[in-house]
Amino acid sequence: MKRIGKAAVLAVTVVLARGACAQSAVQVYGVLDVWAGRSETSAGGPATTMVGNGGMQTSFWGLGGSEDLGGMKAIYAIEGYLQVDTGTAGRTSTDAMFARNAFVGLQGAAGEIRLGRILNPLFVATAQANPFGGSIRLAPLLAQIWSVPMGRAVAGDTSWDNVVAYTTPSMGGVKATVMAGLGETRAGTATNNLNATLTYGAGPVAATVSVQRVRVGPGLAQIGRSEQKTYFAGGSYDLGGMKLYASWDKADGSAPDLAAKTWQAGAALPAGRGNVLASWARTTTRSPGLPAGRRDTGAAGYDWLLSRRTDLYAVAQTDRLAGADRARTYAFGVRHRF
Repeated sequence: MKRIGKAAVLAVTVVLARGACAQSAVQVYGVLDVWAGRSETSAGGPATTMVGNGGMQTSFWGLGGSEDLGGMKAIYAIEGYLQVDTGTAGRTSTDAMFARNAFVGLQGAAGEIRLGRILNPLFVATAQANPFGGSIRLAPLLAQIWSVPMGRAVAGDTSWDNVVAYTTPSMGGVKATVMAGLGETRAGTATNNLNATLTYGAGPVAATVSVQRVRVGPGLAQIGRSEQKTYFAGGSYDLGGMKLYASWDKADGSAPDLAAKTWQAGAALPAGRGNVLASWARTTTRSPGLPAGRRDTGAAGYDWLLSRRTDLYAVAQTDRLAGADRARTYAFGVRHRF
């Protein structure tokens, strides 16, 4: 769908959703997150004073729900990103209208299957393995793995197109997901993306192991030739007060030939009506014929919970690419979930 006429489509969609609420379980939901402050990345040029979108979480809106089929459910969701600072749709001008999720599936005792555009389980794993959650701008781990200005260690988008995904039922806190993004090109062309993720959550422990092979998506230079394999392990442990986080990631790519390893450790400590957050990540890179590279990014902040749906946050971030000057970012923002 072309981007022309998005406002009209959105208006019609909301009206239809309201009408459908009387017949089925339809929900309108999302996150609005905006911040103000100073933004800077090492070797990324001068600092900028700005109002930015998605400090702690990328803003989005969605429609989703289910229908009881007797023994199983039909499930669906359509979710699109938006930039609260400008009112623009998408993370960038190239995003589709529903770039976060757009799927239909079935859910039952045997598990869940989804078809469409689906959030990448590896992205979800990185968000759960650090105290700043899904913040691509302020979380050191996500900034180094997914952010273009910080060199993005992992190729591919945070959501994949043309996906078939299956998730097992939870068994003793263990759940597995297998996902394939079909390239939809002629037979013999290497354009399929694959992911397998295993999660565990019981008591104070949460852990994820995720493996993926990406052949299509951002960060890959030559479609049909470029490939990257990524191995991730991370999780958290709740001490009953302080919550500790740690993760390890290894990404090996070809065309271009580049290898990256990322380590991260963090903690969240309850304080007053919120949490003190701290995290540090280091990515080292190697490529034939080039000296090894290293990037260190740290962040500390306070997330003040005004209610179950609204919070204020203040975060200071430091970033340094080896051989370049240290950069500093200061963000003050508000997030509302609806």
